[in-house]
Amino acid sequence: MPEFTIQIDAPPEMVFDELSHVERHPTWANPKAQMTMQQTMGDGPGPGATYRSSGVFTGKNVSADISVTKFDPPREFSIRSDQHQEGKKDAWYENDYTLRPDGSGTVVSKHVTGSLSPVVFALAHLAIRKDAMTSLRNLKRTVEAKAATGGTV
Repeated sequence: MPEFTIQIDAPPEMVFDELSHVERHPTWANPKAQMTMQQTMGDGPGPGATYRSSGVFTGKNVSADISVTKFDPPREFSIRSDQHQEGKKDAWYENDYTLRPDGSGTVVSKHVTGSLSPVVFALAHLAIRKDAMTSLRNLKRTVEAKAATGGTV
C-alpha cells in the first residue's frame, strides 16, 4: 500500500500536536476536498477520540467516521476512516503517521492501508498520491509557519 514522506522544519512534538488535533485537519487538507470535521467523542486529541468528517473526493460527496487508533507522542499517530459515499460500498482506510527526528526538523511518513483491493489501489494511486502530497505539503506550511513565529505545542 502507498507511503508518502515529507520533511518538516519543526520539532516532532510540534508536528505531532498538529496531526493529533484531527479537528484541525481541514485547515491543511487538500482544499478541493472541502473538508469539514467535528469531534464526536473524547475531550481533545488522544486515544478513543472520534470524529465525523464530510467533504468531496474525486468530485463526489463523502463522509467518514474517524477514530484514533494509535497515539504515541511524538512518534506515531494513526486514524481509521470508515468512509461512506452514496452509491458505493463503504470502505475503510488507515492512515499511519510515523515521525522521525531529523536534525532540527522531522521526517513524516504517511502509510495508507485500506479495504480496497490492491488492483483498485493501483488504479487510484495517482489520485491518492496527489491528495496525500497536497495535504502533507499544506501540513508542512502550517507547522513551519507556527515554528517560525515561536508557536508552541
